[in-house]
Amino acid sequence: MSENKNDNKDFEFIREQVIEKKNKKLRKWFGPFCMMIFMAVIFGVIASVTFCLTEPGIFKFLHKEEDNTSPLTFPTKYPDDTNNQTNPTITVAPTQVPDEEDPADEPDEQNPTQVIVERSLDADIDDFLKIYDEIKKVASETNKSIVKISSTQNVEDWYNNPVELNHNTTGVIVANYNNQFFILTSLDRIKDSNRVRILLSEKTSVDAEVLDFESDLNLAVLAVQIEDIPELFKSSMMEATLGESYTVAVGNPVIALGSPNGHPNSMEIGYITSKGSYIGITDNRLDLFNTSINDNKFSDGIIVNMKGEIIGLITQTLKEGINEELNTVIGISKIESYIEQMANQKPRIYFGVKAEDLTEVAKQEYHVDNGIYIDEVLANSPAFDAGVKNGDIILQINEQYVLNSNHFYNTISQYEPEEKLKVKLKRTSSSPEREMEIEVTLAAKENKK
Repeated sequence: MSENKNDNKDFEFIREQVIEKKNKKLRKWFGPFCMMIFMAVIFGVIASVTFCLTEPGIFKFLHKEEDNTSPLTFPTKYPDDTNNQTNPTITVAPTQVPDEEDPADEPDEQNPTQVIVERSLDADIDDFLKIYDEIKKVASETNKSIVKISSTQNVEDWYNNPVELNHNTTGVIVANYNNQFFILTSLDRIKDSNRVRILLSEKTSVDAEVLDFESDLNLAVLAVQIEDIPELFKSSMMEATLGESYTVAVGNPVIALGSPNGHPNSMEIGYITSKGSYIGITDNRLDLFNTSINDNKFSDGIIVNMKGEIIGLITQTLKEGINEELNTVIGISKIESYIEQMANQKPRIYFGVKAEDLTEVAKQEYHVDNGIYIDEVLANSPAFDAGVKNGDIILQINEQYVLNSNHFYNTISQYEPEEKLKVKLKRTSSSPEREMEIEVTLAAKENKK
């Protein structure tokens, strides 16, 4: 009985100890929990105040890129064109552009990646003058290659009295070789002349010899003996630098020297306004481009880039269509070989056709991969005598494929007069069309003034 009583006491003792531990555990965690709730409330209040204060700035920062797209709208691109409106037959669904929104505020969907970077430059009239000073330096250096030319023609007046007619123009020194200056000028300015001189000053001149000319290009090459030029003038004369015209681009600034407005030793400044036109000449095709420079029937001279390199020659004879009213320039790259041949008095090869380059559509139509289309066969030419006809497509010259008109000219220029060429062509004027091979005997081109 005594043992049971003791057992009950021990049991009660254990229960009291367990209850006491649970109360201590609750008190231990209750304080930190209340502190956590309190800190959470404080943090929420601080976060709310901070967001209210910083939200406008954050919104403005996140939408900064949208604001930069506004200069890309059409009114910005065409500020002076009030008639530049979207075609009224093309509309945008109201769900895409609501009526209350201004279309001018919408970004340009066709050019979403374009960004206009604006930077203000502090410039005044002195900076403007410095630009022109730099242009004048380029022109002044290039003008060392420009010479004034006087041609004299003996004619008779109404009463059969002999009269001398003098014509002044300009030329450009293209080479200094074998103690001679070779000068390129326009053929029509010196043709039928009895005497050609280089005017060094009002009282000083030296005689020039007409070495050769190219009537298709309206160009001639003169030769002047350097030893005939007084030392005073010789030191200020130099040959020009020929550039290239394949990479000229619309908008490029250019300088016209020589006689661009008709007056010898005049100067004009402009830019290239269009390119891509061409004109066919005998056995070749020349590239043309136009400039903003004023043009008249007396305009003549050279076009140079801002490095002073010649990139073209002003022409009055190789103009047709819309080019007749524009300042038209022959690209220098296609005529360098002619200038070299004239300076060396080397005969130009004569085949006798005027051709067009084949477009991709034309190649598919005629079922060919390459070639040139013959527009005209010149009478009594080697091509005419060999039986080449209008409408033929020249495919190969001596097993060499013909790619275009310029490639055709360069190919036949590798041969000498009287050499025979095997010409593979496709005749499109017969039915059915057929390929054939003929033999053409080349000749030396006879120039006619």
